[in-house]
Amino acid sequence: MTAMHSDPDVVEVGEKTARPSVIERVTQILDVFMMGPERLLLEDITRVTGLPRSTAFRILSQLVGLQWLEHDNRGYRLGTRLHGLGARRHDHGDVRAAAATALNDLHLATGAVAHLAVLEGANVHYLDKIGGAAAASVPSGVGSRVPADAAVTGLAMLACLVPEQVDTLLAISPGSRYREAAVLAKLHRKLGAIRQRHGLAFAPASRCPLGISAVAAPVVGPDGAVGAISVAGKGLRFETVAPMVMFASRRTARTMFPGKARGQGGNTTARPFAAQRSPDAPLWTAKPGR
Repeated sequence: MTAMHSDPDVVEVGEKTARPSVIERVTQILDVFMMGPERLLLEDITRVTGLPRSTAFRILSQLVGLQWLEHDNRGYRLGTRLHGLGARRHDHGDVRAAAATALNDLHLATGAVAHLAVLEGANVHYLDKIGGAAAASVPSGVGSRVPADAAVTGLAMLACLVPEQVDTLLAISPGSRYREAAVLAKLHRKLGAIRQRHGLAFAPASRCPLGISAVAAPVVGPDGAVGAISVAGKGLRFETVAPMVMFASRRTARTMFPGKARGQGGNTTARPFAAQRSPDAPLWTAKPGR
């Protein structure tokens, strides 16, 4: 027998068209902020969540009143309560500390500039850069942000997501060119190739006006990619550098998650390439561009 409830937002067992609960709707809205740009308009939120405009506006107003969100004439953004929770949970200090030795060793072994980056919405945020005298030759900076699809670190982390997550991230980016089906399909083919290389992303020198090439690999924990490590410079040999970058990313993951980071393993839904390799599998399986 179907259970009856007086609360219209409680989904009844056996309903043919179950309505999402209030908590589910709130989660849908907050998820958009977690993955998207700093500020969002009501239209952005309704487009991504599929919620009616009146429903989204009502929930947003309540979240603003409770300080989970803030609102001004430029749109909505995360409020003080959520920022407080985020600061307590994760300030990126843990991944920076875990990667410090690996980054330094990677720079010394390759002579190239080593980077550590994290994915913040649809952007890459550079947390660290080690390059010695070569650092000035690579136009990147600690604290800077670039679109995730424009950096090898970003591509390596996007490839850790299922296609639907990638679509959501890019759809809510201001001025995103990936709302065109053909452009989005091309990106998915690129991410598919990265997954086939077990997370290794490449940028050949021929595509950079400065003649710089780069290689990146994600730092993968039990719940997905927590960052990515890369090297960039002139005259890099992919066959030589790629295993070093992969080793540095795995070394960082083992430091962060002792006993939990299994190669690239764990939740294969969050990491499509995860189940395709073992920790002792060869690191180099394909040439760039294939």
